[in-house]
Amino acid sequence: MNFSDIIKGALLHDIGKFIMRANKKNNKTHQEIGAGWLEEQGIAGTISVFALRHHHMSGKNARHDQLDVFSLPTNETLIVYEADNLSSGERPEKKGEGKWQANTPLMSVFSKISLEHKPGKPAYRNCWHYHDLGSSEGALRFPGKHDSAQASCGPDGYSSLLSSFKEEFNKLLPELNIDALLVLLEKYTSYIPSETRLVEGKPESFPDVSLFDHLKTTAAIAACLYRYIKETCPDYRENLLKDKILDRKDPRYMLVGGDFSGVQKFIYTISSKGALKTLRARSFFLELLTEHVVAEILERMNLPRANIIYTGGGRFYLLAPNTSSCREVLKQIDIEINGLLYYTYHGQLYLALEKVEFTGEAFMPRERAGRDLAWLWGELRSLLTKKKSRKFSEQIAADPDSFWLPAEPGDKVCDFCHTDSAKLIPLRKSEEGEETIEVCQSCRQLYELGDDLPNAKYIARSLVKPPQGIPYLTIGTTYYTVCSNEEVLDKLNAQAVYVLNSWSCDDYLRPGAVQLFIGAYTTRQDRGYKSFDTLAKEAAGADRIGIMRMDVDNLGTIFTRGLPESGRTFSRLTALSRSLTQFFKFYINEICEGVGENFSPLRLLSGKGRRNVTIVYAGGDDLFLVGAWNDVAELSFDIADCFRRYTGQNPDVTISGGMVVQDAKYPLYKLADLAGEAEERAKDNGRDSISLFYTSVPDFTRDGRPIFTGTFKWSEANHLLKELLTPAVSGLAKQIADENRLEFLFSKNFMHKLAAVTDIWRREGKLYLPRLAYTLARESEHKELKNNGAWPEWKQKIYDIKNITYLRTAVTWMDLLSRRGAEDGRNEESAKWR
Repeated sequence: MNFSDIIKGALLHDIGKFIMRANKKNNKTHQEIGAGWLEEQGIAGTISVFALRHHHMSGKNARHDQLDVFSLPTNETLIVYEADNLSSGERPEKKGEGKWQANTPLMSVFSKISLEHKPGKPAYRNCWHYHDLGSSEGALRFPGKHDSAQASCGPDGYSSLLSSFKEEFNKLLPELNIDALLVLLEKYTSYIPSETRLVEGKPESFPDVSLFDHLKTTAAIAACLYRYIKETCPDYRENLLKDKILDRKDPRYMLVGGDFSGVQKFIYTISSKGALKTLRARSFFLELLTEHVVAEILERMNLPRANIIYTGGGRFYLLAPNTSSCREVLKQIDIEINGLLYYTYHGQLYLALEKVEFTGEAFMPRERAGRDLAWLWGELRSLLTKKKSRKFSEQIAADPDSFWLPAEPGDKVCDFCHTDSAKLIPLRKSEEGEETIEVCQSCRQLYELGDDLPNAKYIARSLVKPPQGIPYLTIGTTYYTVCSNEEVLDKLNAQAVYVLNSWSCDDYLRPGAVQLFIGAYTTRQDRGYKSFDTLAKEAAGADRIGIMRMDVDNLGTIFTRGLPESGRTFSRLTALSRSLTQFFKFYINEICEGVGENFSPLRLLSGKGRRNVTIVYAGGDDLFLVGAWNDVAELSFDIADCFRRYTGQNPDVTISGGMVVQDAKYPLYKLADLAGEAEERAKDNGRDSISLFYTSVPDFTRDGRPIFTGTFKWSEANHLLKELLTPAVSGLAKQIADENRLEFLFSKNFMHKLAAVTDIWRREGKLYLPRLAYTLARESEHKELKNNGAWPEWKQKIYDIKNITYLRTAVTWMDLLSRRGAEDGRNEESAKWR
């Protein structure tokens, strides 16, 4: 039996659970049903045996004896048996209690997250949300109420899902490629519970690990166990190694982590001459570089992609066997990649690569072991942080003169990345119509890559240089080519093909095809990206662009102690990371489309359609995007709302963000810094917050301290929209269609005076109501407001003490919506508050 069959067997060992729940009546075990179904598909003997024998049965009857893994043991079946047990570490939580209920829905993996767990005392927040049965393909899905989810999990629901699964499964035969099988299983089993035993009166007993996450982690552990036993036991083929395989005290596993530092500087510190195209290309290069390192590790260790725990945001985590050959692979890749980054990319990026060795006991919750996976995860993060404090120590030690090597007299500076280079390449005029610029070879490749990214469907990976005329990007000796269709792909001698954001089984029939999620949404102009100038001119009201940065709050804490000690299992942590990755690298594209099937996008102005934004960077838990300022502002609320629903309204799983509005000519690196500062202000607000219209200049000072307004909890920001902004836009303004702006019934001077009132209140703590009453009374004399029914109600909201905190930000938003294009609105009183 070969290694490939073991991995396929591990991936399909529990397929019988899927099939049996689609049948209203059956008297067979899921082992028998799974093995029988695989044999019907022509997969007999090698793979089906893992479905038949992966449990230790009670031995009560002869039939069970035939299913017992120990009745006819082999090293391979014992490996999958042990991997299955280690993968399902969460199941002993129930201690044999409960009853099996086939129509049990899958609980959201976020439901059991809490930041207040104490040893032996889980602090569940009663955030119980459940998934409807269905495939991963299609619109963004949100967990909901139990009864609705349970209704979808009957035999009819399973039967319909199984029918579609069978149809696509047959397309993969007879080769049954592992990477394609992974995509197919994720598509159809991500919302199927891995087991359905419930304990009455304990909602926390609902399964929150999907069948897919269990199958994937079983395959990952089996791959490590097989590689370890094969390398450390020369008599593997001759003897049954039961005791060796089932030994959980031997440190035979490694948690491998990689983290690129210098990411922010690498992506954002470029000249505005490069425009949005180069910015997006550099961000994409970072994702490609991360995938390149992951692929190199997996290929050299001969592991499947099932062993990827997490990848995104310039970071990755893998499960690997703790063998001498695998440890040597990590050393070699560390030297190769950092050598490449040191000499080719001038040390702008650095890869911290580390590992933590552990035993099989760590897969089980802490109540039964000393150090669990969450502890290991935290330990690995500490090692990575320490490694990053010694960047390029090996390269500097080997070639100390290169570190201090001064620029030669003839060297020039690249117009994009500003680094010295002996050879610069002229570029054609940039998108903004600027003069011809000169760039280094690396930036030239990235610039050309930017032309093809908006239409990318495939990324080809090859060791052979592409034919002349086809642009490519090199990482070491590997060539990467962006392809918009199969016609270009067929011209390449690709060893691997990354298929972008696709669930179609047909895309994975090609050898070497693997799935890659990427936050790739962009608003297009012809075949490329819109410039900052274009985005600004197409914005509503003021000609401004918006920059937004967002990320998940307390993510490290969520992974290390967000789950109760008895629940920190490999499958759960994998499910958690997979769910976050899908949101920020796949579903984010749908949210940016602005046409939600399961959510209602915020639209202050009439109209609908695609958001006028471009995702610059979307990692596994964070994002950076740029666009027309009004679309960016509204989109921030859409993302927060969708994330809140996606995580089952859990108050301990939140997101914070910062937004900046500026002129299109504002230096890019400063925009990135400002958005970062805005995000930090949101974090400093207790997290779960948004900082809107941030500027580094304080709005005013109080007692000598700078005061910045515009930072709110999301609940407060939604209150601002509901109570102040939306009523004003809908009832007190008219849309000037040909100018793409609003014209309010009250004057701009009135808005400026409202802002001044709030400043007096915040700055001096004086009574503001008399001045507010005077300001409102004077404005009420305008005849257009006298005859408007919405004015008295809105005026009453302004008087409400609960709304004074939000008034200034609401006025800022209204002012921007009402401007005529390029006017800066900084005359008279507005200069005091903008």
